[in-house]
Amino acid sequence: WGTHPLQLLRYIPTYRQSGCSQLINKPIQERNYMKIELSDAVKQLLTRLEDPLFVRAVISGQRRNMQPDYERVDIKPVLIKDELKLQIVSSDGKKDITKNVEMDFNFEPLFLSGYANLQVDTTTESYSVRVSKKDQAIAGISKVKLTRELSHDRQKQRMLPESNQIFKALEMSDMLGRIKPTKMDKYKQVDEFLRLMSQLIDGQISDQKDISIVDLGCGHAYLTFAVQEFLKDKYQDVSILGVDERLDSKEHNEKVATKLKVKANFVAAKIADIPNQKVDIAIALHACDTATDDAISWAVKNNSKIIMAAPCCMHQLQTQVKQSPEPWGLLTKYGLVKERLVDLMTDSLRAQILKLLGYKVDIVEFIGGEHTARNLLIRAVKSDSSVSDIDRQRFIQMLEQWQVKPYLATLLEQELKAAAQI
Repeated sequence: WGTHPLQLLRYIPTYRQSGCSQLINKPIQERNYMKIELSDAVKQLLTRLEDPLFVRAVISGQRRNMQPDYERVDIKPVLIKDELKLQIVSSDGKKDITKNVEMDFNFEPLFLSGYANLQVDTTTESYSVRVSKKDQAIAGISKVKLTRELSHDRQKQRMLPESNQIFKALEMSDMLGRIKPTKMDKYKQVDEFLRLMSQLIDGQISDQKDISIVDLGCGHAYLTFAVQEFLKDKYQDVSILGVDERLDSKEHNEKVATKLKVKANFVAAKIADIPNQKVDIAIALHACDTATDDAISWAVKNNSKIIMAAPCCMHQLQTQVKQSPEPWGLLTKYGLVKERLVDLMTDSLRAQILKLLGYKVDIVEFIGGEHTARNLLIRAVKSDSSVSDIDRQRFIQMLEQWQVKPYLATLLEQELKAAAQI
């Protein structure tokens, strides 16, 4: 408990917009805490559930020597076909189970089933209960300002729920298993990346027993750990390697792996210096400038079955485009338009190079533009399909007309020459 048991309850969660309520950015008053019998505390919680101003309830954590059915349960009012219901979302850390119940549903057994943290909010008041190791209840009340919305918006099924252990280890979620507002964009990027990766796996390598993943330019390994967590139930063995030039990133990621008790390898090195090895999926999320080309090149040279790269800033071709062929000068005379046009050209040429090397390629938007300005994803799957002469000619013509040479073409020059002779 630390120096004083009440200090643990000074934590006040920050609410994210969830289709139910949103905390207005005003200071919350200090909670007034008191020791109380658990049965009396539960009565207070139930009373607030019946309040016409009820907004939401959250229960989580587990009491000593007790095993509740779920890691976390959320309750909120919803309007379904003009009838008011209570929606219960139960999460076991891997998936969410949603059901709607009548307003007079008996929640007392749920509140007494072994959870350590219980909180019920109305539009004006937040009532929280913490149950100690000695089954002593401490209740706190604070004034809040919440809005009540009853729309029945079906929540998007996430590939990994917010309450998953990895997000807590990565400090993306709070103590109640909710993604912090400052990390929500990152969470949505990871979620959509997993969704798009799952589509490729199901069509290509779902019948394998083992799978190897290399994350090139992994940073603090948000995506690395998410991929491993997502795939661990689909394969007997998931081999993970995270590569980043920064030594502090390697050390940070190793600490997270130890905390999660998972097997994941991290190296501090340049992508080009990584030894050749077996890889099923090579991923690169927002590797800056030519680091994306280094990642794609390494993946190709190691015969990666699937390549997923979301480019970041792109300067290499920007410096090469001095004068554009007509009639493109109409666009490139505007600096901002020219920058975006050359960015698109860079990704299109990357995709064409992969196509010339026997990959089936597409470019998709993997997250809305409100979450990141760099939201294109190059997806490539190794195939046996032949490459037409027209594809080669168009690539060469593009380079000649714009007088550019992509860095990726330089890195894979030998592979492109060999492919042209097939």
